[in-house]
Amino acid sequence: MIPKPAIIDISEWQLPSKIDYDKLAKQISGVIVRIQYGSAYEDKHYRTHIREFKKRGIPIAVYAWVRGVDHKDMEKEAELFWLRGKEFEPSFWWLDIEEFSMADMRSGCEYYRRKLKKSGAKKVGAYIANHLYQRLNIDTKAFDGIWLPTYGVNDGFYLGADPTASKNYDLHQYTSNGRLPGYNGALDLNRLNGKPFDYFFDKNAAGPVEGGTITMKTFTLMTDIYLRKSADPKAAAITLLKQGQQVKINDICIANGYLWGIQPRDDGSKGFLALGEFSGFGRF
Repeated sequence: MIPKPAIIDISEWQLPSKIDYDKLAKQISGVIVRIQYGSAYEDKHYRTHIREFKKRGIPIAVYAWVRGVDHKDMEKEAELFWLRGKEFEPSFWWLDIEEFSMADMRSGCEYYRRKLKKSGAKKVGAYIANHLYQRLNIDTKAFDGIWLPTYGVNDGFYLGADPTASKNYDLHQYTSNGRLPGYNGALDLNRLNGKPFDYFFDKNAAGPVEGGTITMKTFTLMTDIYLRKSADPKAAAITLLKQGQQVKINDICIANGYLWGIQPRDDGSKGFLALGEFSGFGRF
């Protein structure tokens, strides 16, 4: 079976040109996107993956393969990871720990984790290779989540082949050979183990992502509503629009749990008004 909510993790190996984002987004609840491999190699397609899924209301987390050779290098990787990913406001930042890039990976990954936290990452987790778990000796208690891989026969389904290295994990990557409509290739599929989906994926952080400009629409307000400076119910108000007033919008976006109308302003700026709560496009 494929456990729900369905969570995938992807990288540049899943080419955007091969993905029907509309179709694939309907199959999943969350996606974890690779940002980098070490400090020098930036994933070729992470921006496209993130933007396309966020447009469709899919919340995202991000990950980076850890390759630091000493404490200073670990901090450099963490800094680049943060700088490359922060604009997308991911809900979780995962360290992908699958090799001994330095002898003491425990202290090295702690330097990496602390640097991310100091930079502003709210939740930082560790993906740890199951077969290296004991030798890597990562301080798992310091992280906000632990993610372990074990595949069993690896036929694309979860058949109870749980991680053997530890019973204390929050996310299980149970296959690297998953198949879902929208992508004609292998996908990593993951299942939750204890903590709720919302702990890892902030549904309110799926935007804002603006689509193409639409034809200007004019409508009459049915209630008073604030026009705000950004797509956030806590953003500063530009003005209070009154019931019965006619307003114009030429775009929409999804952010912070709401569908927003975007109003062009005479000074070239934009105003945002909440059109209603947004619960996603057919997500599980």
